[in-house]
Amino acid sequence: MPKYVQVLLEVGVPDRILKCLDYVKSRDLGKPVAFLAKMASVRPLALHLLGKGLLDPGNVRKLLNSSNPREVVLDILMIISDLARMDKDLYEHLNRADLLESMKTFLSHEDPNVRAKTCSAIGNMCRHSPYFYSSLASQHIISLLIDRCADPDKRTRKYACFAIGNAAYHNDLLYEELRRSIPLLTSLLVSSEEDKTRANAAGALSNLVRNSNRLCEDIISKGAMQALLKLVADCSTVALSPSRKDAVNESPLKIALFSLAKMCSYSPCRQFVRSSELLPIIGRLKQSPDETVANYVSIIIKKIAEA
Repeated sequence: MPKYVQVLLEVGVPDRILKCLDYVKSRDLGKPVAFLAKMASVRPLALHLLGKGLLDPGNVRKLLNSSNPREVVLDILMIISDLARMDKDLYEHLNRADLLESMKTFLSHEDPNVRAKTCSAIGNMCRHSPYFYSSLASQHIISLLIDRCADPDKRTRKYACFAIGNAAYHNDLLYEELRRSIPLLTSLLVSSEEDKTRANAAGALSNLVRNSNRLCEDIISKGAMQALLKLVADCSTVALSPSRKDAVNESPLKIALFSLAKMCSYSPCRQFVRSSELLPIIGRLKQSPDETVANYVSIIIKKIAEA
């Protein structure tokens, strides 16, 4: 692959594909943009394309135009997501591209694939630092993101939970606006969602207490702690079985225990766990053959012993 990348750069392929966008009609953008999306996932090519104007605001407005074929919009969202995931130093390029107004619109798009990829891109834009937190708040994007936790599309729900988790990770700037996500995340924990979505929801709830205790009362009163405890209890049989290690790794159990351990840093949350009828079931997981599960349970038991 490194040799192939070197050859592409030497013969100027990225430059030519980018330049051809100036001459291609909207209906014919699909193939060149798909090629750009493939190249943008490879760091040396991505950096070269950025240097040649891939995310210039004019380019972005043209490529995110709703009149373009759907696959063009999806590929541009994938480029945004890949670049955001790649390196926090690329956030400045994304910021200069003036993306947020379009992304705000796409969160309510009729196509569930567009909604899902937009949630994923926003999640990656919050992955490495709080660089975009203030902009997401001022553009009223967080509220729309929260709504996507109740989206009819399962992939959109999964990526909305991922994005909310990252929007809460670095500091508590967005906690007040994210307060409304707690009952929706709680509902996903106790539903028949796929395991990855429930893990993302549990992780998001953990991050909502990561930086301060501002949301502890809501975490308790909206049923989030009870839902986490029930999820752990429901997984307990599998967690105690030496032959079911793969099932434990695939389930949301570890993230749920990690979240409970985080919540037990605060007195009201410790008191809730202490008084739960599910505590004995949780306590038995100290005997789990899975080292991580046993360790998280030990942390919870140790914390709830505090005043």
